[in-house]
Amino acid sequence: MSDNKYWMALDQAEGLGPVNLKLIYDALTPLSLSISDVFSLSADELKNEFNFSNKIISGFQDAQTLFDSVEEDYFKLIDAKISVIPFFSSDYPKYILKNLISAYPPIIYGFGNLNLLNSNSIAILGDKDISSKGEIISYSAAKSLAKHSITSISGFAKGAGTIVHRSSIENGGRTVAVLPYGIFNYKVPTSLSEIINPDSIAIISPFYPNTEANKFNAFHRNKIICAMSKAVYIVEAPIEGGIFEAAKSAHKLGIPLFVTKYSDYPENALGNPKIIADYEAEPITRRRDIEQIEPDMDKIIAIAELDQQNE
Repeated sequence: MSDNKYWMALDQAEGLGPVNLKLIYDALTPLSLSISDVFSLSADELKNEFNFSNKIISGFQDAQTLFDSVEEDYFKLIDAKISVIPFFSSDYPKYILKNLISAYPPIIYGFGNLNLLNSNSIAILGDKDISSKGEIISYSAAKSLAKHSITSISGFAKGAGTIVHRSSIENGGRTVAVLPYGIFNYKVPTSLSEIINPDSIAIISPFYPNTEANKFNAFHRNKIICAMSKAVYIVEAPIEGGIFEAAKSAHKLGIPLFVTKYSDYPENALGNPKIIADYEAEPITRRRDIEQIEPDMDKIIAIAELDQQNE
């Protein structure tokens, strides 16, 4: 039986976070002990055997009280064929660990083609009320990535997100959808229901399975998307909100940032010029060699391909 349910309980314990969970993991691993071996130890036993801090010991005690409820959720995940991916798993997205350092989600929940979580990936993000031009750009951008075997990452939300996922799948590519809520609340959008398949998409959540959607979670989801990506392309961003905050996150994390440059900005892209000015984003314009509205993805694709060669 997997030990993941014990890590789920510790992740939910008050006062513990990725740093303390890693301290626990690092203490057990050299001794060839699993978390199930020590989970039910008393406070005194934990202190004497491992010299854990009071915060960690308190976290163990809290996790023990939560365990029955967590175990029930764990079996629901197993029945639904949803994977529990702790931070020390080889399936865990390595770029999240690299880019978020001590602020990564300790556990990710997901299903589909989980090999995509460590594939060569570019994020494409845009507002839920994206303009008609932005819809075309989102679709074309994802299509370009698919042609170069680059995984697209987006937020599985209305607007640009579902367009990116649909384009990737329709054009023979692969895509990762990061949910802004717990995976128990997952529903397939109508626009994807006929084409979605487990080989072409990974659907993941960094939140406990029954977590509801809210504004903070959407912002955190976008930061996770940025951290997983070799580069971030913002198609359209209002002057404030989750997509604009994603641009801030990409800039802060040092991830190459690109944004659409319009000759006449749609209302839901009024944040684009500010992202260019304030966050050193490189503007993306229309390809000059075709008549259609298609973004010039050459520099973005070059970043992904160069990183892949260097790995």
